[in-house]
Amino acid sequence: MKKLFPNVKGGSMRRMLFLLCMIGMVVLVPMQALAVDVASIEKPTSMQTLYFEPVEILVQFKDGAAPKTFRAVLNFSHDITNRFVPVDNGMRALIDPADGLQIKDPGEFFLAGFNFLTTSTKNKSGRKDIDARIFQVKEGGDEDTVITTILQTSDLHHHGYGYGPFLDYSPDTLNDDSVTGGYARIATVINQVRAEQAAKDVPVMLFDSGDFLMGTNYDLTASNPLAFKFFTMMDYDAITLGNHEFDWSPAGLAMLLSNALTNGFNVPVLATNMVTDSGNPADNGLEYFRSIGKISGKSVIELDNGLKVGLLGLMGEDADEKAPIAPPVTFNHDYDFIQSQVDELKNSDGAQLVVALSHAGVSSSGIGDDANLANGVDGIDLIASGHEHTATHEAFDESGTLIFSPGEYGEYVSRMDIAYSISQGRIVDSKFALISVDDSIPGDPYVQGMIEFYNDSINASLFPVLGVELGSPISRTDFSLTLLSLQESGLGNLVADASRTIASQLAVYSADPTPFAFSVVPSGVIRHNIDPGKTGYITFADIYNTLPLGISPDQTQPLPGYPLMSVYLTAGEIRNVLEAGLTLAPQLGSDYFLNFSGVRVEYDITKAPILQGVTSINLCGNALPAPYGDEDLFCTSCDTEMDLASADLYRCVVDLYAMQMMHVITSASGGNLPIVPKHANGNPINMGSPADYLQCRIDADPAKSGVQELKEWMPLLHFLGSVFPASGSGIPETVYGSEGIAMGRVATP
Repeated sequence: MKKLFPNVKGGSMRRMLFLLCMIGMVVLVPMQALAVDVASIEKPTSMQTLYFEPVEILVQFKDGAAPKTFRAVLNFSHDITNRFVPVDNGMRALIDPADGLQIKDPGEFFLAGFNFLTTSTKNKSGRKDIDARIFQVKEGGDEDTVITTILQTSDLHHHGYGYGPFLDYSPDTLNDDSVTGGYARIATVINQVRAEQAAKDVPVMLFDSGDFLMGTNYDLTASNPLAFKFFTMMDYDAITLGNHEFDWSPAGLAMLLSNALTNGFNVPVLATNMVTDSGNPADNGLEYFRSIGKISGKSVIELDNGLKVGLLGLMGEDADEKAPIAPPVTFNHDYDFIQSQVDELKNSDGAQLVVALSHAGVSSSGIGDDANLANGVDGIDLIASGHEHTATHEAFDESGTLIFSPGEYGEYVSRMDIAYSISQGRIVDSKFALISVDDSIPGDPYVQGMIEFYNDSINASLFPVLGVELGSPISRTDFSLTLLSLQESGLGNLVADASRTIASQLAVYSADPTPFAFSVVPSGVIRHNIDPGKTGYITFADIYNTLPLGISPDQTQPLPGYPLMSVYLTAGEIRNVLEAGLTLAPQLGSDYFLNFSGVRVEYDITKAPILQGVTSINLCGNALPAPYGDEDLFCTSCDTEMDLASADLYRCVVDLYAMQMMHVITSASGGNLPIVPKHANGNPINMGSPADYLQCRIDADPAKSGVQELKEWMPLLHFLGSVFPASGSGIPETVYGSEGIAMGRVATP
């Protein structure tokens, strides 16, 4: 204990003592009951064990039960009233055997004027208006300090099989793969900490700070979402929502939550600053779940050591901005409102420790929305942070609030051990650590068995539709394709090339055979690198996990993923798109960097401050012949300079997310980079009308009636399977490696 909490002195932790009957009895006498003759109370005769360590007695009164004063008598003879000091809604005292006041175990006690009560460290007293319990005190230490452990996950993004090549994950064996995370390994970490702390009578709380959905093939489990099943299986104490929980719209989130509840999900969902619109039916599902308590604004957990923990669940401002289809749901970021919730937890709900599960984020240097929250709101003791994917190897202390975050995709589990003083009402010592989740951790067999069951179910659904399973090899590589921050990468170019190529191939069979001249893919939708792993194979799961986000507003579509859209832009608007991706992205964030195909550009960074960095654009090739084989596949033949002043329209492929975010570019540039996506006839697309913009979807099978949406992951699947099949030599490093022929699309003077 000294090593863990060096500021709290004392010896080894013995088992909790109980308030005693017989010799160790304490009689708490309200002033109005002083006529009671304590000497006449029948003394118990059972023999009990003596203990010789100090204990702290805490009595708290609820719901108006507190007397104006009270008298305390120990052993039917020792008046110890003067040992009690006031605390919130109650009194506490230190009883020290060194003073000749012996304490015994087990315990019962009288409250004069009330019924006979029994109590334990779990406070099963039979009364709801009186909370009386005792705590062991470490020798020479703060007599009312209690120890608690908090475990946290965040930004798991449905990585049930870990982060890394699908075929490499081996939770049943040790030290033979590079995959990080994975639900089975996370479960082992949680179970180990719980067992370790249970042996010391230290309670453990387990939380998740949002973005647990959207990121892998397990988003295909919408009928019984794997993430919710994992939270239930591991008995999480509470979770909050991240921006990606709204990727499928409020109605989509309500559908997922409804399916989870039907299948036994029972973990509290906290959304303190979520605001719904009673006049808009689009969020009725979330309003219903809030009305029946399945989504709550705040809650209080009472731990076995007597500590009452108040919980909030918050969405941050940056996360809010990255939830473009959350409306009509909005979020209240006003600090006065959040302060009122903290005050209610402490003053009305009896919370002592306040923990915010916050999907707002903090950077590796300790700045960000959660640091601002700590400075703007008093009384939050801990912020279990998410959203920025930051692994905080040390907790940040901001205005007395400790902030920590476990990184991304289950690579770490946060562990925060605290010592909390009841009398001082604050954390007096803490220790934080990130627990690595890697192949040194054996996977929990029960959790892994559950995941394998889900895998079998997904395979049974995939094969009839696509002819593949999760582990089916599609392509291969002997080098890593890694998405780089705010710069061109082989992976980004590959994804953009795939979108433009496959969309152009499909155009031949559609009502509009115009080939696609340009494609753009925001870095924010590329969620996985492609690594060779131990086998070199790139599986269906690896491809899907690279581009897993989004859903269609058309609820008749059977598969998730952002649909790819056909839009027409002028050369000047294409320049504005590229300018935004190169000049504005460093200010907006790396998610806004735009990977592109079909053009090569000249970029003068000295002109970036006036949004004139893109000085020229060259168009690559012409219509792609079928089948593949044209050199233009990799944007190497780019000799036609575009007239940036021309009103001619060029066909472009973008995902729905990028299409919706074009207004952000126009706004962020102060109107200096206008982008107006258009139909083929030149009419602007009405982004406020799904009936209008859904006409722009690219049909994955024009031969069938209706629209079979081309999801963003589908072109990459077909491009890799056709151009670089698993049966061949794979993706050439000479094409998409750092020095490959497909690189160098941005030339600088």
